[in-house]
Amino acid sequence: MDWTNRRTRLRVAVVAIAVLALGVRLVALGARVAHQDEARVAYWAYRYMESGVYWYRPIVHGPFLTIVDSHVFALLGASDFSMRLVVAVVGGLLPLAALLFADRLRDSETVALALVLAANPVLLYYSRFYRNDLLLAGFMLVAFGFLVRAYDRGRPLHLYLGVAFFVLAFTTKENALVYPVIWLGALVLLADRRLLMGTHSPAQPLRNAVGRARTGLRRWWFHVVLAVVEFFTIFVFFYAPRGRAAEPEPTLGATLADPTKLPALVEEAVVGSWHEFVAQWGSGSGDAYLDTAEALWSVLGAGAPVLLGLAVVGFLADRYTGKQPRDVVAFTFFWGAASALGYPIIVDNPFPWEVIHIIVPLAVPAAVGLALIARVGLAHLRSYRTESGQTFDRNVLVGVAAVLVLVLAAGQVGVSAYDTSFENPQSADNELVQYAQSSSEMKPLLGEIRRIVRANDGTDVLYYGDDPDFDGDELHASSPDSHLTPTAGEGWFERLPFAWYLEADGADTNSTVEPAAVRRTVQNGERPPVVIAFGPSDACSEEYDNASDIDRYMDGYERHEVQRFLFDSGCTISSVVVYVDEGYASSSANSSATRAPRPALSPA
Repeated sequence: MDWTNRRTRLRVAVVAIAVLALGVRLVALGARVAHQDEARVAYWAYRYMESGVYWYRPIVHGPFLTIVDSHVFALLGASDFSMRLVVAVVGGLLPLAALLFADRLRDSETVALALVLAANPVLLYYSRFYRNDLLLAGFMLVAFGFLVRAYDRGRPLHLYLGVAFFVLAFTTKENALVYPVIWLGALVLLADRRLLMGTHSPAQPLRNAVGRARTGLRRWWFHVVLAVVEFFTIFVFFYAPRGRAAEPEPTLGATLADPTKLPALVEEAVVGSWHEFVAQWGSGSGDAYLDTAEALWSVLGAGAPVLLGLAVVGFLADRYTGKQPRDVVAFTFFWGAASALGYPIIVDNPFPWEVIHIIVPLAVPAAVGLALIARVGLAHLRSYRTESGQTFDRNVLVGVAAVLVLVLAAGQVGVSAYDTSFENPQSADNELVQYAQSSSEMKPLLGEIRRIVRANDGTDVLYYGDDPDFDGDELHASSPDSHLTPTAGEGWFERLPFAWYLEADGADTNSTVEPAAVRRTVQNGERPPVVIAFGPSDACSEEYDNASDIDRYMDGYERHEVQRFLFDSGCTISSVVVYVDEGYASSSANSSATRAPRPALSPA
C-alpha cells in the first residue's frame, strides 16, 4: 500500500471511521427492549420466514426488511440483535458513502463527511433501531453519489450501481417517492443559479444544456434503457407476492413455473402496490403544519444542533467564497432544507425518525463547514511565529477559537450520542425516544419467560382481557388464525412487544375474557406458567379488563409490572402485569431441557 498516495490515505481514513462506526453500532445492539414498531415488523419478518407467504401491505412498509431479515433469522435465529443487525450494518457502513463525493469535495471535507455520518446522535440511535428510515435515506445518499460519479467519470457501472441503490430505497418505505420530487426541485434551483451567473442572456445557457443532454442521450441511451430494466427487475422481485397462500396473484413462484404470467406479476407488483400505497398513505398529514413542524424540528434541535449549524456555515461559505459554488454542496443543502420544510406536510405522524431524511443530505454541507473551521484554525496556528516580547497575536486567537469550537462541537455530539443511544435509550426524557418504546427494563423477565417456554409442554402463556365496552384492552384473540398475516385481528396489536418475543421463542398461547376461566385454568394440574393482563391505571377513568380482576386467583405466581409504552397516557394503557409461576420459574432456570423447534407453518 502506497502511503505517500493522497487517495490511499483518504480511503484508509474513511474506512477506519466506518469500521469504528460499525463497531459502536453493534455494541449491546440487542440490549434495548423492542419498540412496538420494531416488534410489529419483526414479527411479520419471522412469520414470513416460517410460512414463506408475503405480499405488500403498506402498514408494514416496504418488503426489504421483511425479506432480508427472514434470511437473517433463518441463519442467526430471531432476537433483538439479529432483528436490528441489517440496519446497524447499513448505518455503520454509511460513512463509506463519503468516498463517492471525493471528486467534488476536498480530502478534509470527505473525511469530515464520514465523521458526520458516523457520529450524529440521531443517525447513531436509529442505526440501532429496526426501521426503514435509515435504510431509505442511506440508500438514497449512496444512489446520488453513484449518479454524480457516473456523470463525472462517464462509467456506466456507476449508473447501474446508482440505480440499484435507488430502487432498493423504494423497497424500504413509501416516502421514497418524495426523493425524486425534492431532487428535481434542487436541480431547478441549481439551473436557476447558473442562469443568474451567466454573462449573456438565459437563452444561451439553456441551449448549451439542451445540447449536452442530447449528446449524453446519444452516448448513454442503451445504458439508460438497461438501467430502467434493472429498476423494474429489482422492484418486481421485492414487491412480488410470495407463497401459495398470498392473496394477490400471481406469485413469484407461480411465475417462475409459468413465465407467461410475467406481465400479470409485473402489473401486480407495480400497479397493485401503488394502489395499496395510495389507499394507506395518500392523504398525508392531517395535523396543523406548525404543530407537526414543531414536533419534528424539536428533535432536530435536540439531536442535530451541531450538524444544522455546520450545514449553514458550509453552505454559505461555499456559496459566497472561493471561485464559484459547488453543485454538490448546494444540491444537498437544498435537498435537506426542502425536506425540513416539506416533511411536516407529508408525514402521517411526526415521529422522531422522520428527521433522518433531513439530516442525511445536510451532512454534506455540514462536512464542508466542519472542514472549513478545522482548516482555518490550523492555518492560523501554523502562521503564528513567536517574536520577542509578543505572547499572542491575531493568528493565535483565531486558531484557538477554531479549536475551541471543534472541541465543544465534538463534546456535544459525543455526550448526546452516548446519552441517547447507550445511557438512556428508553427514557421519556430522551427526545429521540418515541412513545411506543417500553420504558421498562424487562429483558431479565423476557429471558425468564424464554427459559420457561423452552422447558414447558402445553400452553405457555395465557392472556386475559377484552372488555366489549373498552377499546384498548383486547388481549383475547377470538380468532388466533388472524395473527398469521398482516394486518392481524383483535388480540394481537395490544400484545406487543410480547407477541414478537413469544413468537420468536415458539410459545404456545391461549386467551380468555372470563376471570373464572383464569381461576379454573391456574388451579388445575396443567396451569400455564405465565399469565399476562393489563395493569390497573389511575390515568383512565373508564373500566376495562385488568389484573385486579384476577389477582386473587394468582397464588404461587410472581407478579411483575412492566410498561409496553413509556407510560400510561389517559386510556392508552401502558401498564402490563406478568404473572410467572414461582415453582416453574425456579425449576426452569436450572433445567437444560429444551422444546423441539416448532414445524414451519404451511404456506397453504
